[in-house]
Amino acid sequence: MTQLARLSHDMKTPLSAISLYNDRLRNMKPNDPDRDACHEVISDQINRLVHITRSVLEQSRQSVGDDHVDIAVLLQDMVSIYENLHPDYSFVLLLPSDLPLIMGDAPALGRVLTNLLDNAVAYSHPTEIVIAAALQSDGIQLRIRDRGCGISARTLPHIFKPHFRGSSTVPGNGMGLAIVQDIIHAHGGRVEVASTAGVGTVIRIILPHSILVDLP
Repeated sequence: MTQLARLSHDMKTPLSAISLYNDRLRNMKPNDPDRDACHEVISDQINRLVHITRSVLEQSRQSVGDDHVDIAVLLQDMVSIYENLHPDYSFVLLLPSDLPLIMGDAPALGRVLTNLLDNAVAYSHPTEIVIAAALQSDGIQLRIRDRGCGISARTLPHIFKPHFRGSSTVPGNGMGLAIVQDIIHAHGGRVEVASTAGVGTVIRIILPHSILVDLP
């Protein structure tokens, strides 16, 4: 049941993106210069679905891959997709110019960003969502901040438990943050959450120096 829940949860956003860009293609003229970009997004999302399915079927816990992952490009691509999926929201991306590559699993890290951005959208009204990255003394820090309903102090200690639901009014199966934590722990990193009910939530991910490809 847990594996099926993970599969259902992770397939939601790629399928939505494929549907959106497929509809755009239907309305484009044959010589529209944006056709290739739409085809590329659809192809990337299909590859994500293949990876998600394989990872859920083959193993219960995500292991680190040996890809050279460009976090900046991964963030840019993800924000572009969410800007199109949720045009009522303002996605602010803050990136330094010197982020190194990391050794890891690009599709798995894409799942992390998908789950966190899905939560930021689900638990806030159309508003600003800030996505930032920085190279710090303890590694690369990724930060996602929303101005949504926040998480109560009573609920906060339980949010990484599989199937735990902090709200009964937002659709979901309670697997998103459990998946995030599994993947980040497999990369040797950690996840930190700061939240105030009625104010918003900040999720911080720290990916350690040990997986950086080019240390500064």
